[in-house]
Amino acid sequence: MDAPEAPDVRPNAELTEATASGLRWITYARIAIEVTLLAGMVVLARLIPPAAFGMFAVVLIVQELALALPMEGIGSALVQRRTIDREHQQAGLVLSLAVGAVLAGLTLLVADFVVEPTIGHQTASLVRLATPWFLLGALYSVPTAILRRRLDFRALSLIELTMTATRAAASIALAAAGLDAAALVWGNLVGMAASLAMALAFAPMPVPRWNTRAIRDLLPYGGPAALSCIAWTGFRNGDYAIVGARLGTAQAGFYWRGYSLAVDYQRKISVVMSQMAFPVLARTAGHEEMFALRRRMVQLLTVVLFPLLALLVLLAPVVVPWLFGPAWEPAVVPTQILAVGGASTLVIDTVGSALQAAGRARSMLGYGIAHFVVYIGAVFIVSSRGVAAVAIAAAVVHTVFLVVAYQILLRGHEHSALRFLWDDVSAALISCAVLVAIAGPIAWALRDLGAPVLVQIVLVGAAGGASYLAALRTLFRGAWDDLASAMRRIVPDRVRSGWTGRRQTLAAGTASDPA
Repeated sequence: MDAPEAPDVRPNAELTEATASGLRWITYARIAIEVTLLAGMVVLARLIPPAAFGMFAVVLIVQELALALPMEGIGSALVQRRTIDREHQQAGLVLSLAVGAVLAGLTLLVADFVVEPTIGHQTASLVRLATPWFLLGALYSVPTAILRRRLDFRALSLIELTMTATRAAASIALAAAGLDAAALVWGNLVGMAASLAMALAFAPMPVPRWNTRAIRDLLPYGGPAALSCIAWTGFRNGDYAIVGARLGTAQAGFYWRGYSLAVDYQRKISVVMSQMAFPVLARTAGHEEMFALRRRMVQLLTVVLFPLLALLVLLAPVVVPWLFGPAWEPAVVPTQILAVGGASTLVIDTVGSALQAAGRARSMLGYGIAHFVVYIGAVFIVSSRGVAAVAIAAAVVHTVFLVVAYQILLRGHEHSALRFLWDDVSAALISCAVLVAIAGPIAWALRDLGAPVLVQIVLVGAAGGASYLAALRTLFRGAWDDLASAMRRIVPDRVRSGWTGRRQTLAAGTASDPA
């Protein structure tokens, strides 16, 4: 038996440095990923009708469950433990494969007896087609967990970039060949297979082998975390199934588009930050050190993403039809409403990272089940009134459960949940209020004048961005300094040196000018 690793506890200064060093890789990869996703979705939206996207939205339940369940169950257990050895990796792979096989079988039964009678044969066929995801996700979970444990954010960024690029390319090629919704499913399978190959290259895995001791070590955290993941997956995707069943796949497509723009695109960034935060926070010495480090992370996340959501609300009426085509105009109002839910889920994800780091899997399970039940119940009740009503229900439920998440996080500590939450998000919220006050009238005036879309985007973005940054720098110096520090980490040294050199040259020229 291999000797176990030494307990991996590190001081906050070292963890801050590890986070900062990974931030550049994550940022570059995220920019490339989001540009690729947006470009791919723009092309696919013009090749595939909204109803096909509505069918695919239902299939996303399978995809997310197959990927997230082993990662958040077995994978997170490997990350959270203070020590692991080779037997833990082998046993984790056995558990992941066993769970994946069971879920693949259950998915085939659900496709036959639930999806086909309620939504239709085509959607059921797509669900069956997606079942290989369970095998791919089971194999993917352990190598990525080892990379997260090592804080190897460079490798993780490259893996995710590979998944996105290959998925987009394959989906577009297959859609151009006329496959419609099936192109999206096949494209995702191709992307997952490519990222799995890269993950195994970065972190080769031992042969899976049953080990009772190692399984007993992993299950106390991994079991509740996996059950929580099931609840979270239903919470994030169950609304698509309800809308598709009650309003039709076209309306599900419009709702999916709004949710993708207002919640999922931003949440992809918050999830990456959360995945980085989890192993970093798990290495802190105590709760107060974890809270202090987490606050800086969540403030940076909200300062970067909240203004993008505010600009999305202002520009959605012109940007959505322009990007995706006139057929997608019914997605505008859901997109604007869901921006509130997007802001809430960003912050909820940061609470989940802290609970994971503290080993509070049971708290996560209870929270996930409650959030799922309330949200799905609200969506079912209001879905007959249309996708705008569903969007309102989503925004309200997510915001309420954001407060609940903070109460759970701070249980047993002498902190007020509302005050703690306000301290986390006030810099971004107040600065966004200034952004809307300045850029809102400009957006409405340009829209009334019928200005070209690109002109509206540039002018509203410039006015909103400038007012936001001015408010942030004036009112919240600490948040501004963290943002500036992050930017210095992200921008390569040679680029910053070039900027500094040009400024110095310009200043010297000005000083020597006789005028």
